[in-house]
This record gives sequence, structure tokens and C-alpha cells, in this order.
Amino acid sequence: MTRLQDSAFAPTIVPFGQPVDAGPWRLTVIDGQLGEVAYSTIVATNEGNEQAPEGLTWALAYLTAANTSDQTRVINLSDFAATGTDGVLRRPPAMDCPDPALQATVEPGGISEGWVPFHVNDTGNVILWFSSPFLGGSWSRACMALTDGATTPTFDPAPGDSGLGQTPDAPAAFGETVRTGNFDVTVLEQAFGQAVYDMAEFGLRALAGSSGYDTWMAVKVRATNVSDRPAFFSYTALQLAAFDGEAWDNIMALTAPPPDAAKELMPGATREGWAAFELTPWSALELIRVQPSLVADQPRFVSFGATPAAASSDTPVQEQQFLPGDQVVLTDGRINMRAAASTSGDIVAELPVDTALTITGEAVTADGYTWYPVEVQESGQAGYVVTDYLAPAENE
Repeated sequence: MTRLQDSAFAPTIVPFGQPVDAGPWRLTVIDGQLGEVAYSTIVATNEGNEQAPEGLTWALAYLTAANTSDQTRVINLSDFAATGTDGVLRRPPAMDCPDPALQATVEPGGISEGWVPFHVNDTGNVILWFSSPFLGGSWSRACMALTDGATTPTFDPAPGDSGLGQTPDAPAAFGETVRTGNFDVTVLEQAFGQAVYDMAEFGLRALAGSSGYDTWMAVKVRATNVSDRPAFFSYTALQLAAFDGEAWDNIMALTAPPPDAAKELMPGATREGWAAFELTPWSALELIRVQPSLVADQPRFVSFGATPAAASSDTPVQEQQFLPGDQVVLTDGRINMRAAASTSGDIVAELPVDTALTITGEAVTADGYTWYPVEVQESGQAGYVVTDYLAPAENE
């Protein structure tokens, strides 16, 4: 299912200082601070509060929230998000919020007020988005201006569906865009071990103290919301999968290095960020399964191996051919060498990039791949490796 972007999403942005009804709440922005002014207030609250992440700046909104319903209601900081011109809706970060924070239980007819903090990409066009995860539905949403004349950010129309990656036996490659559900997704790059550690924040680095980080890997993706409503690119949208398309069930997701890929986006908005995983000896980097909603969306697949878009060329793509005795090396890391030429064959070894191998027999075609029998030159271990990951050794 794909929900394409159109012009249906055009929320009314309520000017600064004017009330707006959002479900049981009547909300009014009565003060706002941006940039260095906001940061001064935040540091005065707690010197431990940090500068905004690179490329972003602080924003503070002071609101009143009147409970117009006949029931006791709870209002939370997490009910709000803010965006600038990039269309990325950022919820309040974990921090010591200026007092009072707009977080309270409010009786029918009661009013609460307080600050809500945000990160935004600029201070010239800032809107607040009220969308409580506890209320749900468009009846409880509202858009408020934090700057004079603020408008909803707009973007170029999304291109058509590339049609790539629809099945695990015909995956897309890094750099190619797949569409599933609300999103166009492009896998841009990957990182391993030390590189992931160097990008990680303190909490993830602390985990390395007990378990190490040699098994860490991360992928950077670009996600564009192609629907006609704000949509969340979730933490579970990316999974590592086997060649048959089934997600590995022994992979632990890690806190992603900043910027993380998981964010809520306005229609047409694009976000680049990381997702991170901890591999096990039984997992392999074969496919990435892209599925923003496990309930509503059909998955698309991206290969870690070389997957040229053969359909875009008049010349058929020729697989690398080897002969028994040829010396080859692995072009990618953490490749499974299997006991049989099959994606279900037992894993003999998990091999790093540049492992030196010797071709020991003729190629075998199975499960949609071409396999070569090989022997690891250093250890003498033998098995089968998919030809996509093999290249002639420099002395060949």
C-alpha cells in the first residue's frame, strides 16, 4: 500500500497569540523564544542542558492549555512537535525544562500553562504541531505559528515509484530508491565497529565497555514522506534480513548515532540519518528489509552486495567468472561462507572484507544466486560464497 503525496494536507496555522481548539484542549501560544535567547533561558535552568545538535537551534514556546471537556485530562510535552523549513517534526528532547513545563493533569474547566522546548533547523519560519499520541485522530490536531507569518513548509512533488526491490530475489542496491507505505527510502552507506563507535553518543559508547563494539554496524538512509499527511519513519522501519527476505530474529537494534533516521516528517519532507544494529555470529549482511509499517506496508528489499539495475541498461550485466585455482578476495565484510550452495546452508564462517580465498571448483547456481566453492587461504576452511562478493586478487 502506498499513500501518495497530494495537496490534501493544508492545515490552518493559527497566528501567534490566538487560541485554537484541539480535541479537548484550547491552546494559545503567548510567548516564544528562539535561537540564542532560548538557549540562554535553557542554560539558566540547568547548566547541564546542552547546545542544540549541529545544524539545529533551540526554540521555546510558552502556552496556555484550557481543558474544555467534562473529563480530567493530561497534557504532556510529548503532545507537541515543532518544525522549521525542513519539515522534520521534532518532539521535545530529554532535558531539564524551564519552569513551569507544560505537563499537568487538568480538571474539567481548568487551565495549565508552561514552556515546551524544541530543536528546529532555523528560526525564520517555525510552527508548532499539536498531535497527542493519546488522543489520536485529526479532531485533536492543531498547527500554531511561533514566528510571524509562519507557513507550512512545501517541497517538490515526489517522483513516481521506481518499482525496485519488490522481492528479495530482485533487491535494489545502495543508492537506489524503494517505495513502501508513506516513504521513499534510499540506503546511502554503511559503517562498522570503530566507525560506529566514533559516531555514537555516550550511552551507546558505555555499552561497549562490557560487550565491545566489533559486532556493531550501521546504515545511513534517506527517507522522504510521499504521503499527504505527517508520517513517522519508525525505529523498526529497517531490519536486516536473509536472502529469502525474512528478518533475522537474533539482531539487537542499537541506539542510532546522530542524526538518527527515526523522525516524524511533514508531507514531502526528507530526512537523512542512521540506524544501528548489533550482529551475532549467526546473522549475515544479506538484505535490508524496508517496511515502515509492519501491518500496512509491503516490504521492499535492498542488497548489501552489488546489485546493478540491469533494466536501466541495454547491455546485460555479466557476472564475474572464475576458474578453479583463481585467487580472489572478498569485497564486503561479514559475508557468510556456507557449507552448501544455498541460502539455507550451514554457515561455516563469517568472513571480513579483503579475506583471501582460492576458487576450488566450478560455479553453482541456486536460490537465485551464483556460488563458488572456495577455500580460505589463511585457515584452510572451505565452503561456498556468492559471486557478488568476490573480486580477483591484485596479483591475478
